[in-house]
Amino acid sequence: MSVPINKKEAKRIATKRLILETATHLFARLGYHKTTIQDIAYHIGMTTGAVFHHYNSKPDILKEVVEELDHSFDQYIEYLSQDHTDYKKMVSGMMDIFMGRFQDHPDTIIALASLAAEFSGIRGPVIIKIQAAYDKFVDAFEDALNRVSQNKTNRAAAVCFISGLQGVALQALVRDDEMDIDDLVAGFISLVSENR
Repeated sequence: MSVPINKKEAKRIATKRLILETATHLFARLGYHKTTIQDIAYHIGMTTGAVFHHYNSKPDILKEVVEELDHSFDQYIEYLSQDHTDYKKMVSGMMDIFMGRFQDHPDTIIALASLAAEFSGIRGPVIIKIQAAYDKFVDAFEDALNRVSQNKTNRAAAVCFISGLQGVALQALVRDDEMDIDDLVAGFISLVSENR
């Protein structure tokens, strides 16, 4: 039995959520190092002191953003755990998940790629957590591919697939007026499913 949350606690939770969503957006678009606490505060109409009331430092915000991004793969992993026997149908289902995520939370798709690029040369806890997030997806997709067809390149294919998905999201944002996300997804599906 869960305990009801009082209004003050509900407001605190909502404010922390807003800070994380804003930080995710800014980290995706500007990068972690170019984003300041002042930027985050400005974008949500708060003072920097109010942000610091909820988080002690920018690295604390980054840690929670990466944890949230880690969970952005959960829906894919649940889907991939099903007993798929048809590769094209499996890819089509993953693209449906991707489209839903892109429509609702595009920053969660590109933020992890942005942070991975930014921290890739800096070995430390952040890049380890980012790689662990990717590996959850890669492990699940590799397992699903192995159930469809044993191939020694299945792990590499899973790594390339997630990179491709993030590339589709980036290109959709870059080419917003030029090309529709549906066309990019159709192109991606044809690319990854023609020869399987």
